Amino acid sequence: MGLLATLVLITLLPCLCFAPPLPLRSSSASSTNPTTSVVTDPTPEEKVPAEESEEEVRPPTTEKVMRATLPAAHTPAKHGRTDGPYLIAQRTIVEDYCGWGWVRKENQTWRQATWIAIEGTPNLCPIPHTFLPKPEDDKNQQYRFYGEFAPYRAYEPQADMWVDVFILKGFMSMGPAEPIRRDPPAQASSRPNRFAERGANMLKP
Repeated sequence: MGLLATLVLITLLPCLCFAPPLPLRSSSASSTNPTTSVVTDPTPEEKVPAEESEEEVRPPTTEKVMRATLPAAHTPAKHGRTDGPYLIAQRTIVEDYCGWGWVRKENQTWRQATWIAIEGTPNLCPIPHTFLPKPEDDKNQQYRFYGEFAPYRAYEPQADMWVDVFILKGFMSMGPAEPIRRDPPAQASSRPNRFAERGANMLKP
């Protein structure tokens, strides 16, 4: 019996030694990990479109595009409160001189007009040129101004004088007009020599 058992083991031993190995749990798990890491981790090339899409989310607003392409002196037809008494106003720009322009009553001429500084009303009516790309874009534009004169005045350093302040409540655009051939108010103290003398006197002991 011992000899027979030995012969059986000799014949079965090669089959047991050369049998294919069974798949291990650890090897199957490790083989799936590379595939999952490739799917979850995007390559740098895949991240580039994401950055480009982020830039596309923030294009210029429609309002900014409109302001950048507006023709000169293009303001809304009306804005703010436009009922009650009004003044005829014309934007006048004078180099090296403060102030907004001239205002007059309907039945007056520009010779009777008043030179003003202007102040908008928050949450009601801004100054007309704030709708334009540049403040000077409404030069020689005419408006109907609704509002009132302020109880205070503004200082004009070039003319060394005080000018009336108009608080704007609303306006209606009347389109372009001929330039007003009239200089803004000034005093003798606005002459450059007078300023030079005043500065020299201040430096004297």
